[in-house]
Amino acid sequence: MRVITWNCKQGFRKKYSDIEFFNPDILVIPECESLDKIDFKLFKNPPTDSYWIGENQNKGLGVFTFNNFKISLYKNYNEDFKYILPLIVSNNTETYNLIGVWTQKIGPKKKNHINYIRQFKLSMEVYKSFLNSKNVIICGDFNSNLIWENPFRIDKVHKEVVDDLKEMKIFSSYHDFFNEEQGKESIPTYYHTHNKEKPFHIDYCFLSKNLLDKVVKVTIGEYDNYIDKSDHVPIYITIN
Repeated sequence: MRVITWNCKQGFRKKYSDIEFFNPDILVIPECESLDKIDFKLFKNPPTDSYWIGENQNKGLGVFTFNNFKISLYKNYNEDFKYILPLIVSNNTETYNLIGVWTQKIGPKKKNHINYIRQFKLSMEVYKSFLNSKNVIICGDFNSNLIWENPFRIDKVHKEVVDDLKEMKIFSSYHDFFNEEQGKESIPTYYHTHNKEKPFHIDYCFLSKNLLDKVVKVTIGEYDNYIDKSDHVPIYITIN
């Protein structure tokens, strides 16, 4: 099983070939254009199934599956958290509860705003039963890092999300594999304004303990290979 997430910064149809040769089973693509704009017949390895949500035809959240995995939308999907997308991914022998993530600014900054990581924090209560599964995958662009927590705020939303997921036995595959702490990541996933001197780690793949124990490799794409295509680099997770 190989899971890949990459914020492609739009125009995925022009960048698909940069990902397909990695032979993913699940592919989560924030900032992906509408599926109507992609002709998969042009590619060597077209997906088995796909799902897209968005308001802008050039920029939404796309999820693609391969190797006979099919996608169905979770029946209790809540559009209040539009880009926190719960999907059931399955084939004849395996089933995964997948949440594709692209948190973003969706409202004015006020006391109870639900921008960025807070969107995911609030969605966790809505999807509590969905997350109570032995095969959970949560991945995408969270637009968040512990280093951005405001020291003067009582609530530390990024830390709360990580801690709440741990309570559910769901963990960051990157941090577990590289034995690194949140906020002290040595490998970035995002380069602000494409600048190598402004690196951040804001993309994640969280896995339930059952899957985490089977991870054999976590790879972060290299700056030089992707920076002409996006300000993010992909995360590749290989599960035995």
